[in-house]
Amino acid sequence: VVKVYDGDTLTLHDKRRVRFLGIDCPELNEGQPFAKEAKQYSLDKCLGKDVYFSFEPGGQKADHYGRLLAWVWVGEGTGYLNVNEALVSEGLAGVYMPGNKKLQNKDKLIALQTRARKRKLGKWKSFKDVNVFRTKNGKAFHKKDCK
Repeated sequence: VVKVYDGDTLTLHDKRRVRFLGIDCPELNEGQPFAKEAKQYSLDKCLGKDVYFSFEPGGQKADHYGRLLAWVWVGEGTGYLNVNEALVSEGLAGVYMPGNKKLQNKDKLIALQTRARKRKLGKWKSFKDVNVFRTKNGKAFHKKDCK
């Protein structure tokens, strides 16, 4: 890895770009909270290191920008760390499944996100749960006291 563009996008020495599959980190260019922390996490884990990729079985291998869509793995201790999952676990990314695509580890990602939210980690630091109600057509959500 020669460049970490943001928390969920890398550039390899052969100029290919990689978009982390199944997650979405806060955007740097929009100044979203915890975008810098997400980028720093990916820098610390990936920059200048050998990374390994796995792809979603039967899924797309590239997005419409030509970036590889992959699970990103780095050696850590005697095993490997799935950086996508680690970012969610630290509260630095949310689960992202465009078009409701099924992911092999969807349940694990959602559990990691739920745990990070309950522990108020990263972007979940000031998150507050509220009860919402869905409209009859299912296209909008409202708070109970919304008029």
